[in-house]
Amino acid sequence: MKNRLAELLACALVLGVTGCGNVLVQPQAELPPPLIDSLPVTIGVHYPEEFRSYAHKETRYQLDYEIDLGPAHVIKLTRLLAAMFDKVIEVDDPTRALEVDPDIVFVLEPRFEDYAFLTPRDMVGESYTVTIRYRVDLYDPRGERVDAYVFTGFGRQKSGNFSGTEPLLRATQRAMRDAGAKLAVELPEQESVRRLIAGEVVKPQQEEQDSGREALGSFGGGSGPQGRGPVELPADETTLTTPGGDEQVAPSAEPPDVNAAPVPQAESAPPGPADGSE
Repeated sequence: MKNRLAELLACALVLGVTGCGNVLVQPQAELPPPLIDSLPVTIGVHYPEEFRSYAHKETRYQLDYEIDLGPAHVIKLTRLLAAMFDKVIEVDDPTRALEVDPDIVFVLEPRFEDYAFLTPRDMVGESYTVTIRYRVDLYDPRGERVDAYVFTGFGRQKSGNFSGTEPLLRATQRAMRDAGAKLAVELPEQESVRRLIAGEVVKPQQEEQDSGREALGSFGGGSGPQGRGPVELPADETTLTTPGGDEQVAPSAEPPDVNAAPVPQAESAPPGPADGSE
């Protein structure tokens, strides 16, 4: 009986007044405009159907979670790339990009690698924490895949006065914004991207699977979780305010424990003779 009451209480904490059984989260494409100068080039972007319609589904504590990620990410990434480059053209097939526009210097193809979240019940705390791991394949103008980058967005939201799915929704959107900031800053700095923008021929860096493994940890994000296994997540976030007044959430290191006893510092020994004798 006590276990059943605990389950009902957990249900109420997650869903508020919406009832138990299904948890549907639909993040919005909220992304502050990046304060960057756009590069004077034309690029293509290809959204695979699995990216457009991607939804993370899992059952936890007798609740069926469904996080609908695809539609918001298509809108968000399109807006972000439009701020990064002078012209962005959506293509149906990376191998036919030059037929759409002969000025295209490369094509990006985004994919979801993983989505994972922790609830206050998982963490015995007050926060929802989300990680989203992405992969972006890079194609040259002729449609040959030449590189790939994997990066992770982190988001955290305290339950506070929010009810229902709102904390998980906000944590998910923070992870999306964190990933977008990394992409905007770091993608143009990748060697293959720079060379393609310069009009150089770029040979494939490595096989597809090896490229994904090598890219793990790039874009400042770390590799992220695999499924429901142990998840390494930031202990807190820092909210950065841009000069335009927009907020950007980025992961930060674990804050120090203010209640912990100070660690005694070792006293330095007085210098002895150079030969080490007493």
